[in-house]
Amino acid sequence: NKLVIGNMRVIIEYDPWGRLGNRMFQYAFAYLLAEKFNCELFYREGLPNFGIEPKPVDRLQTNVLKARSLGDQHFDFDAIKDFDGDIILDSFVQQSKYYINNRDTLRKIFGIRDLDTINKDSLVLHVRGGDYHQLKQFLGLDFYKGLIDSSGFSKVKIVTDDPKCETVANLLEYGCELETSSQGPDFNIIGDRSAMDDMKTLLYSENLAISQSSFAWWPAFLGTHKKIIFPYSLTLDTQSWPLDPKHDDIDLYFDINGSSSKYINKS
Repeated sequence: NKLVIGNMRVIIEYDPWGRLGNRMFQYAFAYLLAEKFNCELFYREGLPNFGIEPKPVDRLQTNVLKARSLGDQHFDFDAIKDFDGDIILDSFVQQSKYYINNRDTLRKIFGIRDLDTINKDSLVLHVRGGDYHQLKQFLGLDFYKGLIDSSGFSKVKIVTDDPKCETVANLLEYGCELETSSQGPDFNIIGDRSAMDDMKTLLYSENLAISQSSFAWWPAFLGTHKKIIFPYSLTLDTQSWPLDPKHDDIDLYFDINGSSSKYINKS
């Protein structure tokens, strides 16, 4: 049931460092929040790849609450139950519990079509490079080789934003195939044509092994897949998602019809 609270409005403030996948999280959560409380949703920038045009607000109200004050990934609904004013959605809110029961709605707002499955009997591996090297979040060759060896797939295709990196070259020597539109790590903040082509490949492929990337998570979540492999770590490094996430950690694992599993890096 929808709740109605006075003059509450939801206004997206995109993180300037957030790329397409992060923006999709901010838009999706803000959309669902506005739906839940039956209030208006505003945003200065749209998501043109999904036909979502800008809807800016003229001025803020007197009462303003920034979602990031409640957590980067966690949102406290109790904190706004009596709130009357503007909620600025400036956090990423990357926890699957907020989205899993709204998958059909999100498929609709992002315009996902039911198309034939591609890359049947292959594992499509997403290798996120680019800025992940500088951020020390790159999973690395040993991680990917271990995942491939444990996956049970003899045919592996790579989708990546960094096709010329050394790890991709080594994976090609390891027997993988390159199936990507990206020519290099340069990117458009809202996703260029090559990024969208890669997202469609991930969306409609039968089996996925995603990186710890929101860009890869969204097609995994919005598509219909036979198998999805998520990257996790037993250690406290920043490379993989934590196997035991805390209250405000990213927690994006989901399992639809027994399709998902976790590849755990034990090193």
